[in-house]
Amino acid sequence: MNALLQLTYLGGWFFRAKFLRKRDPLQSVVFVTNGCDSTCRHCSLCTKKEKTYFKSFEEIGKDLDYCYDRGARILDIEGVNLLQWQDGDYSIEDIFTLARQMGFYSISTMIPIANYEAWKSLDINVDVLWVSIMGIDDLSLLEALSNVSLYMVVNAQNHHDLPTFLGFVQQHPVIQQIAFNFHTPFQGTEHLALSEQQREDVITQLIAYKRKGYHIINSISGLKNMQTLRFKRHCWICNFIYCDGRHSPQCIDDKASGICDSCGFSMAGEMNAVFNLCPDTILAGLGIRL
Repeated sequence: MNALLQLTYLGGWFFRAKFLRKRDPLQSVVFVTNGCDSTCRHCSLCTKKEKTYFKSFEEIGKDLDYCYDRGARILDIEGVNLLQWQDGDYSIEDIFTLARQMGFYSISTMIPIANYEAWKSLDINVDVLWVSIMGIDDLSLLEALSNVSLYMVVNAQNHHDLPTFLGFVQQHPVIQQIAFNFHTPFQGTEHLALSEQQREDVITQLIAYKRKGYHIINSISGLKNMQTLRFKRHCWICNFIYCDGRHSPQCIDDKASGICDSCGFSMAGEMNAVFNLCPDTILAGLGIRL
């Protein structure tokens, strides 16, 4: 019955968005910590050097209320050094418990592979755990993983390793699936971006692996969108709340910079495919989230 109610809600949301042009988010990303000092350089947390800050439990509760009231039912809780979050007697487990009690349909988070052992020691009820990896150098760390989904950003330095990496993941007994993004050239990171030809070749390769049955989450329709980037954006489907209080209807708040023309966030292509009622994308989304 739960799944039926959720599907009914999702159908109603789609009807309002597609035909009544309601622009209410279905998914929310809430950042509870910041201050990243990583060198991976493929997200806005890393390119905006804000001071380290841990939101209070009360602030997080207000953020979750806001997202739920706006209509979001899919929730991603993110942050730098996420597992170290604490507010008095509250620990990171309490954030996920609160989100579950509020009624979000699907709750996920992402951790770097180096934090996986620490994650296993916690009691966190999460629907999808994304483990972030950078490439072939992380293969030796994957043996310990169990019932997780992988996330990888393809860039100019690691794209040659995709066949080796995908072959390893496909044979791993308990890695569920892998999602791919492509490097978005934030200022100072342009050298990591794939060229147009490299992007086309990489995505053609991923589509071929997908058709062979490899456990790639990205839908073929979504990947084809990312191959050309000539598609209408519906990024408002997912709203973002940052540690400094900013609310953004898309993953970045500096669209005027033109960086969206070189977008590497595959969710943009997937959201367009959903709006175009591409069956493979809809089935992939339901399979991950429900």
